[in-house]
Amino acid sequence: MKLRRVLATILAAALVVPVLAGCGGGKEASSEGGGSDSGVLDVKIWDATQQEGIQTICDEWSETSGIEAKVEVVTWDDYWTLLEAGASGGTMPDVFWMHSNNIQKYMDAGLLLNLNDYIEGDENIDMANYYEDIVELYTNDDGIHYAIPKDYDTVALWYNKTIFDEAGMEYPTNDWTWEDMYDAAVKLTKDDGSQYGMAENTDRNQEFFYNIIYSYGGNVISEDHTKSGMDDPKTIEAMEMVGKMVKDCMPAQSIMAESGETDLFTSGVCAMRLFGSWRVAAFQEYDNASEWGVAEIPYHDANGNGQCDEGERVSIYNGLGWSASKDCSNPDAAYSLISYLGSEKGQKRQAELGVTMSAYKGTSDAWVNCTDLWDLNPYLDVANGDATLVIMPYSRSAVWAENMKEQLVPAWNDPSTMADTCKTIAASMNEALAQEQQ
Repeated sequence: MKLRRVLATILAAALVVPVLAGCGGGKEASSEGGGSDSGVLDVKIWDATQQEGIQTICDEWSETSGIEAKVEVVTWDDYWTLLEAGASGGTMPDVFWMHSNNIQKYMDAGLLLNLNDYIEGDENIDMANYYEDIVELYTNDDGIHYAIPKDYDTVALWYNKTIFDEAGMEYPTNDWTWEDMYDAAVKLTKDDGSQYGMAENTDRNQEFFYNIIYSYGGNVISEDHTKSGMDDPKTIEAMEMVGKMVKDCMPAQSIMAESGETDLFTSGVCAMRLFGSWRVAAFQEYDNASEWGVAEIPYHDANGNGQCDEGERVSIYNGLGWSASKDCSNPDAAYSLISYLGSEKGQKRQAELGVTMSAYKGTSDAWVNCTDLWDLNPYLDVANGDATLVIMPYSRSAVWAENMKEQLVPAWNDPSTMADTCKTIAASMNEALAQEQQ
């Protein structure tokens, strides 16, 4: 049996439940964490820093629709537990976020609202206005759209100006290579453990090592999502550089796990950190936020000509999608809200409110001006030609991505084993990918 059919069988069990079949299951259903009360759309997200802005946009939609939309936050792990429970119990939320890591099994299981007919008759939505890679994430093999893109994200280099000033070193610039970043990080790392040049969460592949792999000309997975690129010589070269960073410039893995690499940066223990654009809203709340600066993500000067050529600066990017439950009691209202959130008007409001960068092309300029604490142009500039955007590596189930995190642990502790580790990862990854295609 194909893996996609197994996933569909597991999740689609909800569809045979005769009583609680709709997400609008009344107050009882709502009290269980899913569904909507009559006349109220239940909207679920997982990021509390975006709640206020999204609720504002939903309220603006409510003013014209006459339908209330209530935005509730559920933490990342509980979010997917809630959706799976809703799938098995028939009480999924009305409108909710979808992520590239999870969309495939929900599409395969037939649990999401088919948006094609709605989109075809909607003058406010043209899928050509969004990044093609993100549209593709939420579209099945038959061309059915199961989400309207919500946002997109890029990665930039953040640095602590105070640490650089105290060391008498110049701040990072958009001309920095990964080697420049490494050299500076080594200089800023103190032997007594009181300060480190960098602190990266080795589990955060999108914010960290995936960018370096593609910048070096390697790849995580082939473009057709069927073969691992972890044993590519250029991938191994990149990962050996990553291993040097972890060994020479960062706290021990145990310290980062206990303290959190983000806290190590915000508290001034480490000088630099790569952060995705979705972090910006939360960072504005810190009292010492003015001490930080932002530069474009570094690049790898493969040609050795002292300048950034095409493909040498890469930002991994991703994007969420707005979806609705297939069995929502008011699918027309659910789509109307999704349409508003994804429309040019709604996407501009998302940017203006500083929620995050918006998926609708040309609407994110206002996001750069959502705060005067930092110059956020490095995030937008890499999407406007200063870098090559590479969609977050994925496949049907992406089980290999979670396995990779565990498989890399020995190499993080002993970077001399990185090459062999990458080859081992490639072999197991290819087995998983072959199983997906059976």
